[in-house]
Amino acid sequence: MADETIIKAFASIGIPKMQTVVYLDLLKNKESTAAQVAKRIRMHRTNVYDTLTKLKERNLIFSFNKEGKQIYAALTTDLIINEEKDKLEHLKSAMDYINTTYISGQTPKVYTLEGLNAVKSIIFGLLEKKSTIWIYGLAENKNLITILNDKIMHAFHLERVKRKIGLKLLFYKSPEMKNIFDKIKFTEARLLPKTQQAKSSQITQIVCDGLVYITLWIHPIYTIVIENDVIAKEYVDFYTILWNYSKKVM
Repeated sequence: MADETIIKAFASIGIPKMQTVVYLDLLKNKESTAAQVAKRIRMHRTNVYDTLTKLKERNLIFSFNKEGKQIYAALTTDLIINEEKDKLEHLKSAMDYINTTYISGQTPKVYTLEGLNAVKSIIFGLLEKKSTIWIYGLAENKNLITILNDKIMHAFHLERVKRKIGLKLLFYKSPEMKNIFDKIKFTEARLLPKTQQAKSSQITQIVCDGLVYITLWIHPIYTIVIENDVIAKEYVDFYTILWNYSKKVM
């Protein structure tokens, strides 16, 4: 990895370019005095001292006396990673607190996402919920069938089965890929009665753990997202009624 790439990576987490330059110089040259660093990177010694002080505050370098001189040496980059992990954990804790304290679960949050990639992100995001996933209406659309058969969805099913997350599929038309459902663990599929079957549809609904996703298979593809426990439960209750009146996909 080139130094410029490292400089950009460090800048993204708040470490200025000059600090990175000095830090990399110490990594390459081991123990050094401030004067030696200044000479190698062609920086004024005063600026080097200031930069070394800031690097010490970040716990990226340490100093010691040797033969009457102040010597500086770089510490492992693991400290940077651990610090960023701590920041991420603090951010997650803050977001959890906001979600439980300031956001009412009874106030629906509704927004839209666009594109096929958004659908794939939604599907993989369901794995974090660790709850049964309901999918209603997907047999008519070739786009979604393709998604369910590609390598990405294969990885999704592997991880889903590993986490023992159930998947319940409700079809309003006999699916072409019906033979695969018996082969995938924690997967059930049922077909609506003929009186409830649709000849065609451009909508797929996914419900899981307080979230409702309604995908409109028109160009461009749009997904309406509803974040609300009450609404999601209403959908699940409705799907359960349909489920009980439907027959197993054979």
